[in-house]
Amino acid sequence: MKFLKIFSASLVLIAFMGFVKPEKWFLLKSEHFGYSVEFPKKPEENTQVVNSAIGELKMNMFMYDASEGGNDDNVLYLVNCTEYPDTLVHSDKTEQLEAFFEGAINGAVSNVQGKLLSKKEIQLGQYPGREMSIDYGNGQAIIRMRMYLVKNVMYMLQTIAETEKDNNASAVRFMDSFELLDSGAGGSH
Repeated sequence: MKFLKIFSASLVLIAFMGFVKPEKWFLLKSEHFGYSVEFPKKPEENTQVVNSAIGELKMNMFMYDASEGGNDDNVLYLVNCTEYPDTLVHSDKTEQLEAFFEGAINGAVSNVQGKLLSKKEIQLGQYPGREMSIDYGNGQAIIRMRMYLVKNVMYMLQTIAETEKDNNASAVRFMDSFELLDSGAGGSH
């Protein structure tokens, strides 16, 4: 009898959950840069030119600052798309990939004066990538990043969350929603 009551209550709960609408996120589809990704809200576009050892690089960013709303587990969501000269950087140049990713990871850690907590190799289809987490502000926040090198274009996804909210469902949803469009990545082929 007790089992029947629990089973009935479970059915009622499941039926009720069918009426709950999942939170609607903003789908950013960038034909120009060859990807789509979901943000909790519409992001702002920003472009910066930075000087590097291989010349000027244009960083094409979409960013959502979630710190204002107060009800998000993350304070920032960011996608950055940077095209490199294909003669120097390309996902087909496998002998250079480790050095490329190590330089990008070390640069990210250094830029925020943080501490690398973890890193691992990942893939996006046939393209190589890295996933890492960085301690920021001596334990105040965690920066989660995924980087993919698609031909000569690097896509970088990033979330920042207070340490106690690290690796939350919204960060996972954001990272996992990233896809290349059928037309392929921007940049040279």
